[in-house]
Amino acid sequence: MIAVWILLREFGLWGTLRIALAVRRRLRAGEPFGHLPPPDSDREAKSRTQIAPAILLYRELSRDALRITGEIVIAGARAFLRKTIGPIRPERIDERWVRRAGEAFFNATIDWKRISSDEVRFDVVACRFPALCRAAGVPELAPVFCRGDAGFFRQKGLEFHRTQTIAEGAERCDFH
Repeated sequence: MIAVWILLREFGLWGTLRIALAVRRRLRAGEPFGHLPPPDSDREAKSRTQIAPAILLYRELSRDALRITGEIVIAGARAFLRKTIGPIRPERIDERWVRRAGEAFFNATIDWKRISSDEVRFDVVACRFPALCRAAGVPELAPVFCRGDAGFFRQKGLEFHRTQTIAEGAERCDFH
């Protein structure tokens, strides 16, 4: 009952119900230990029963934390890029402007592939954000930053393509 009061305080009635139902559904599906062999003793079975709701609650809350943090990071990335790069207009695109815009990515090492008025291609060959997220123990947060710049570069009149990111384990991020 203590957990309910804490969840109500933090998430309100509807948020608490959503979380509780998600935990209950996952418990019924055999999580979080369904992938393990059956318990080898009554003590092991009881231990799993006792800790399972806490593990599933943590996972559920982590999803909320990642989702909420993601929304904030994406909005912040868009604002940062709007301020540092500004709107991307085809008539502004030349090598000098593109390279200056690239300097805003202080977290990245860029390998320029092609710069023209109708196409810009580059690879990010090193990015500090995934390494910093890993060092802080939150590697799952790194891809959120990639979604932020993807949101910015998908401006009206532009096509944005990226097939891989360092944050998702690739060797490089390919921007086109």
